[in-house]
Amino acid sequence: MVDHVLAIPVAELAPPAFVALALHDSLQAWTASDDAAAHVVQRLEGARGWLSSHDKAVGGLVPSPLREGVRSFVQLPMPARREAVLRLLDRPGVKQVLRAQLAHTLADFGRRATSPVSDNALARGLGGLGKLAGQIARPSPLGAIASAVSGEVERQVEKRASDFADTAVAGVLAGIAEQASDPARAAQQAALRLELLDGLLSLTGGDLSELAHGGVPAQVATVRKALAAWVASAEFARDVEQPLAWILAREGERTVGALLDDLAIRGPVRLHACRAVRAAVARLVETDAFVAWLDDLAK
Repeated sequence: MVDHVLAIPVAELAPPAFVALALHDSLQAWTASDDAAAHVVQRLEGARGWLSSHDKAVGGLVPSPLREGVRSFVQLPMPARREAVLRLLDRPGVKQVLRAQLAHTLADFGRRATSPVSDNALARGLGGLGKLAGQIARPSPLGAIASAVSGEVERQVEKRASDFADTAVAGVLAGIAEQASDPARAAQQAALRLELLDGLLSLTGGDLSELAHGGVPAQVATVRKALAAWVASAEFARDVEQPLAWILAREGERTVGALLDDLAIRGPVRLHACRAVRAAVARLVETDAFVAWLDDLAK
């Protein structure tokens, strides 16, 4: 049975039209069932609860050889095209977050920078300048002028901070894209990917569970709605069949066994598949239905 399957051409094993129809019917059935959606929510909530109880870094859940393998992988040279990086980062939501943070930071800096010099910790540590600031801050015409100038500068900074933030966000995105796509910065890019990976692996289960805290039902409902709309669209069959047809056009005439040979895993796959088939057949022949079928054949 296993050798028979391994000798089947890939195109016969997974014809695009059949896969598309099976996927369509499966997704349609799931999205139409409230009980099925509730089951998914329950399982996800259970997984989130399990993560919450894991108070150590999630990197500890990843086998050490795999963890080291991923670390080695992210350090490989992978320069991206600048345009692709910009398309990834230049999104309204990303820019809105960066803009709000920059505007707040600039306005806060402006308020501190334009505060009376005598109140500025930096100025107080500048020796003679700090003493001069103290003299200016005392009630005097000069002190009043300094306060008025500081207030006007602060108002101008707040007014300009928003406009400046827009320009700064564009500059930040362009700078990130430039650095991410520069082959000369391959070492820095690899170090950044490694730091991001280490940061991800250092999160605790509780940290990850908080990402979906209180939102699992809404998240499942959103996915369910999107899948239902996709299944109902006229483009569903095309969306599924075209990628499969593209793959099968290159590999469809080859057998499953030949593909496994390329990966040097035909032997292990065959061994474990035979064990699985043997166990399945053993369970089948023990059933009353199989005994009844044999009786019918004997008649």
